[in-house]
Amino acid sequence: MRATQRLIAAHRKLWERALRHPFLRVLEHPPGEDALRRWFGCEARWYERAMAALGCMLKDVPKTHRYVFAQLLMLIAEELDWLEVNANPVSSMMGENCWGERVGGIFAQGWQPAIIVTWLGTRLQYEALRGLDAEDDLAREYLERRTSTVIEAFLHDFEELADTAIEARGLAEASELLLRVVEGLGVLWDRGLRLMEGKE
Repeated sequence: MRATQRLIAAHRKLWERALRHPFLRVLEHPPGEDALRRWFGCEARWYERAMAALGCMLKDVPKTHRYVFAQLLMLIAEELDWLEVNANPVSSMMGENCWGERVGGIFAQGWQPAIIVTWLGTRLQYEALRGLDAEDDLAREYLERRTSTVIEAFLHDFEELADTAIEARGLAEASELLLRVVEGLGVLWDRGLRLMEGKE
């Protein structure tokens, strides 16, 4: 069993609970297009921070894994382009604030923790969105982008890099990072729920 699989298996109940967050149902049936586009604005701010932080790490990643890491940067850039076209501006800084509170400090510890967190977050989001079925065209396009065969193939390739990072840092540290990913994504989705409901 791969290190990534052992890590998730060790926290299966927590992982499964995260996949049932109420925000996911709202994404499937958003209260309106404007609300959905506000969420895109929040996500765009999150991805901007991720792009800047990960871009600085490319030189530190082992040469054998740089191609996959570069793929990650390209996928984030493509997603940012789509979000910026489809997003409405938001006054809330919650995307940036959540990054600073939950993720920014981890990225400052080097490429290995950053890779573990990024793979876990991407995998958790992929699993959470994969089973959703939206009636709204814009919501459906969003879900299809996040669960496409391109993302599935990338996660498979990216898992090898995540395995390398987990083996290097140890399962105990990786477990702490998983807990922070689940908590951080939960906080972001909590805020997204309030944003979509017009409460933030």
